[in-house]
Amino acid sequence: MTQLTKRHMLGLLGGTALTACAPAIPSAQLGDDPFEGGIGGTGIVGLMTGSGSVLINGLRVEVTPATRIFAANNRVSDSVLVPGRTLTLLARARLGRFEARRIDIDDPLTGVLLRQGPGYSVNSTPVPGLSDAAARRVGERVTVSGLWQADGTVRNSLLQSAVSDVDVVSGVLAGSSADGWRVGRTPITPPNGQSLIAGQFVVAKGQFTHGTLQVTTLRFGRFREGGNTLRQLAVEGYLETVDTAPGFRLAGLGHSFDQRLQLGGFAQDRAIYFGPYTGRFVARRAVLVPDAQGQRASLLRPADGKNSAAALSGDRARTVPTR
Repeated sequence: MTQLTKRHMLGLLGGTALTACAPAIPSAQLGDDPFEGGIGGTGIVGLMTGSGSVLINGLRVEVTPATRIFAANNRVSDSVLVPGRTLTLLARARLGRFEARRIDIDDPLTGVLLRQGPGYSVNSTPVPGLSDAAARRVGERVTVSGLWQADGTVRNSLLQSAVSDVDVVSGVLAGSSADGWRVGRTPITPPNGQSLIAGQFVVAKGQFTHGTLQVTTLRFGRFREGGNTLRQLAVEGYLETVDTAPGFRLAGLGHSFDQRLQLGGFAQDRAIYFGPYTGRFVARRAVLVPDAQGQRASLLRPADGKNSAAALSGDRARTVPTR
């Protein structure tokens, strides 16, 4: 396997370009295993859909005494693992089971919930999908779990009271030093002298004031250890367009796809993508999932005694075509 540098692991838009004459990726018929060769060294990014181990992306991943869990880069207990939470897991296969080695909680937004037009926002980033009960929390400090969408908003899956007074935005960096930086629709001012590159996944912490997040600390990348052993990805998200081949990336996540993939057929879909990671994401399967949280949780729940949901190889599974 290609040895990955930390820069590769940041999910930059750039990276070593694949030549135009590269052969097409072999297309295998979909089988029962969405990873086509095992989960060893797999990165899983998505929303927790159920408990009883961690149910995420249609997989049952066990939390063991050796699993390390972090929120805002601080060690926490497994009590924070609740359905709807935004998780990044580094997992492995062991004795026929999926085990989490490390879990990071990278909720997209922490800040004051405000009214914005007909909806709500945190740190100037709109948060669609909030219930009417959210109106009672306007003015409170909250943490928003959910998925970034192509329009720079966060579709909420869980709204909780914030446990700190630090404002946070976690997502893909856009903009430039000349035009200004932003994550989603949150303008950010980085610390003096900080070098940034558009396309990086960042966790920016500071104070949101006068319409800008004044950043005091920046952390880069989703997988903070074990990058050299990462072989597979399972990532839930929406696609957004980019100027570089293959024309799409996962909104707010920064995982660059292999240039040979043809993703236009999934542009309007919410999906979980599975496939090898070689410095770029060679997604081979896309499992289409609904936005409705209850429907998604039901669809993605593995049967008793199973480690993956039937939907991962069922009617909603699609082969990702290649050039």
